[in-house]
Amino acid sequence: MKSDPRDMDVIHELRAYLTKPHVRPWALAAPILVLLFCLPLLRPIRHPDPSQISDDELARLATVQSLVEHNSLSIDHSIFVPTHGTVRVGDKLYAEQTPTLAILLAGPYWLIHRFGFTFSHNANAIEFFLTLLGVTIPVSIAAGLIYRMGRLFELPRWKRSALAIIVAFASGLVSYAVVLNAHAPAAALVIASAACLAHVASSRRPAVTGGWLAICGLCAGLAATIEPAAGIFTILLIAVIPAMRWRPSLRAAGVLMYLLGLAPPLLLHAVLTVPITGDMRPISFHREFYSRVDAKVTAAPDDDEDTSRFAFMTDGLARISQGTLGEHGVISHFPILLLGILGISAVMHRHWPATTKILAGATATAAVVILVAYCLATKVGAGSMFAARYFVVFIPLLIFWSGAWLRRSHHPVTWTLAGLLLIFSTTVSLVGATNPFPREGYDTYSATQALNDLVNPAPAPQPTILAGAGAPNP
Repeated sequence: MKSDPRDMDVIHELRAYLTKPHVRPWALAAPILVLLFCLPLLRPIRHPDPSQISDDELARLATVQSLVEHNSLSIDHSIFVPTHGTVRVGDKLYAEQTPTLAILLAGPYWLIHRFGFTFSHNANAIEFFLTLLGVTIPVSIAAGLIYRMGRLFELPRWKRSALAIIVAFASGLVSYAVVLNAHAPAAALVIASAACLAHVASSRRPAVTGGWLAICGLCAGLAATIEPAAGIFTILLIAVIPAMRWRPSLRAAGVLMYLLGLAPPLLLHAVLTVPITGDMRPISFHREFYSRVDAKVTAAPDDDEDTSRFAFMTDGLARISQGTLGEHGVISHFPILLLGILGISAVMHRHWPATTKILAGATATAAVVILVAYCLATKVGAGSMFAARYFVVFIPLLIFWSGAWLRRSHHPVTWTLAGLLLIFSTTVSLVGATNPFPREGYDTYSATQALNDLVNPAPAPQPTILAGAGAPNP
């Protein structure tokens, strides 16, 4: 009896699959390093004192608890009481944050709540679990995606792994991977969106891989609804799809797939926000709901119109300069960004695919828009937390483009200067991870203040003993 050749093919394929390597050490290096570094520094472990939790984290935890235990976004009955970052709409108190991240975290909390673990009795353990699941693991996955995206630059594996480690540890991403916040997961989702586009653009079977564009839209939509600063990426990334080398019908289908993926996060945001605010804008964009009375701004006289315009422009330029090189500036903390800018310049001036050029241009455009918008709309100062937290959304992806600079040969002096920039940026990022969200924020150069707080920690509060009372029992 003769054996069927098809059976032999199956056996050979199975043998080839079992004998080839399934674990890629270079691909796993950056994600594992992120987890090993961040796990001991998670805020519930390093700073478990409830009085030291920032208002931003308190408000998010309060929303998660209210969703699960009271079926409401109102935080009036939560055990977490933030002193800032809340707004009263009618007779109910809400966190001014967008509610999408709280909804995503409410699912895991609902599950463990069913087993009897609640914030009232297991607050620190639940905070650790939610921080790990909602922030640290997404940052770790983003580091792995950077490794895969490094194929755009045709780098060897060890250089792609080095690029992933640089992006994670020299961008402030690990600084915010140890505390519950919206900036780090939004940055991870932006990286995931870019990775989906890079994967589809390099594929030779667009009809098969086109479904990744729906995942791209989903990630971009989640990033925008978690952190509004990421909304500019949601708009700009769609421009990459028409530049792909597909026939027109496939490009139109690709845009449609992106929009289909984008729809669920936007619909979820609308369902959660519209009943409270009346429109799609987050609560923080509705100044009329705030209980505080803002000072009225009177119009300047006509003869002083030129003076007022000049003062406005001067103040705007000063704010942008402060956000770039000031106490909470992006370059003053992470000068490695300069190599990312040089990488984008190299992509634009050489024969790269159109999709790569548009993706690089979208990164640069989003960085400028977010930088200018937040510098003009917010006052950087006390309570700004570590480094440039509002800019963490674009910093990792901007540094990623340094891979285009990394693939070229340079003078030893240039490599030395680049190494110094990398060492400084990494040191600042690691120092920031020790406490990126202190209760009172940072009111001076945040890296210096964070290092000083690390070297000279404040003494632990002592229990108050009333006059005439004896010493507390041990």
